[in-house]
Amino acid sequence: MIETIYSNENKESNPANKVQSSFKMPKNVRQVGRSNAAKKVYVEDYVMTYIKQLAGGDYSKCKIAVLVGQCIKLDNCRNIFISGAVEVNGIDSTNEIVFSNDIWSGIYEDIKKYFVETEIVGWFIGGPGYLLEYEEKILKAHVDNFAGQDKTLLTYDNMEKEENFLNYENNRLCKQEGYYIYYEKNEEMQTYMIDHKNVQSEEANYDDRVSREIRTVLQNKKLPEEENKNFTRLMYAAGTLLAVIILVVGAAMLDNYDQMKSMQETLNYLSRNMEEVQSIFSEDKSSSTAADVKAENDKIGTVDELDANSDDGDSLNIEVVPGDVKPLEDTVDQDDNDNNDDNNSNSGEELAQEEVKDQKEDVEVSKDEVKYYTVESGDTLAGISYKLYQTYTKVDKIMKLNNIKNQDVILVGQRLIVP
Repeated sequence: MIETIYSNENKESNPANKVQSSFKMPKNVRQVGRSNAAKKVYVEDYVMTYIKQLAGGDYSKCKIAVLVGQCIKLDNCRNIFISGAVEVNGIDSTNEIVFSNDIWSGIYEDIKKYFVETEIVGWFIGGPGYLLEYEEKILKAHVDNFAGQDKTLLTYDNMEKEENFLNYENNRLCKQEGYYIYYEKNEEMQTYMIDHKNVQSEEANYDDRVSREIRTVLQNKKLPEEENKNFTRLMYAAGTLLAVIILVVGAAMLDNYDQMKSMQETLNYLSRNMEEVQSIFSEDKSSSTAADVKAENDKIGTVDELDANSDDGDSLNIEVVPGDVKPLEDTVDQDDNDNNDDNNSNSGEELAQEEVKDQKEDVEVSKDEVKYYTVESGDTLAGISYKLYQTYTKVDKIMKLNNIKNQDVILVGQRLIVP
């Protein structure tokens, strides 16, 4: 709940006092110091700029101004919003600070001219720090002219560049721990500053980077009406173009999906045909070598004898499923055996046994069965060798058994004879 607070005394004494019936909390607010839960002071940025410029660099006397704005009660907290400041002339701050009737008349005229719908919410005194130390004189001026909970005092030491807000509590002025600066266009205060020629001087002597940046944002926040219309048209055109692009891309993706689906079906068909051709080829090769295996077994003995004499422990038992086996050629020269002595004859037998052993390693025969491996997606011959035997040395044997010329060309679903 927002409640506007002002006293009847202020209404009667201030003819320019017309408090706004509605109030909106400023959107851009910056906190300075600690917050007071019972009473908060908000000062508009142009007002703070003006009073610092008003104090200036004169260290011989103090400057005085009356602060105007609103007192708002929000969630049981009194909030003083200072939106303007009017300079007070004709007061000698080195002596007792007295607001005469003529001075008040001039103040009311300025408020009526520049700050309509505001009320007096306090006053300002700024100058060198040693003049601000006269607390009794300042306290008397505050009690005589600005008494009440809804009034505040703003002081500014132009030597230390330090500002403070003070509230009247327990018959003395107590320093408020912190306050808030809010940012608005505040055309009333700008007009007053221009008429009193304070804008250029303040820009030269006071540089608040944060305030300047926020002011720039506020000034550029609203575009001209024509620019808003052009921007709306541009956004509408961009949205239409984006919708067209999305439709075109969607149609292209659907067409590509149909093409990819057709290609996948073709690849599956070719893969099945390749498997059938490979199966027929393997059966032909197996039938052509069955007789050779039998003849070889008759000549060099049983398969068990070959296994006993062989050093290759990885050979397999072969069932009556033919493999890629060639007849063992007789490499021993009969005429030389007839003419050589017993020692040469023994050497020939040993040579024949070694050749039989080498031939056995090439054909990889076993008496029980032929092992098959069906190629899966992502398989390579090296990967199959390691998967089955934990070594990569079986690649050449697999290539020989399956008559594979290029070890990188195998098909998914292909059945390979493995050692």
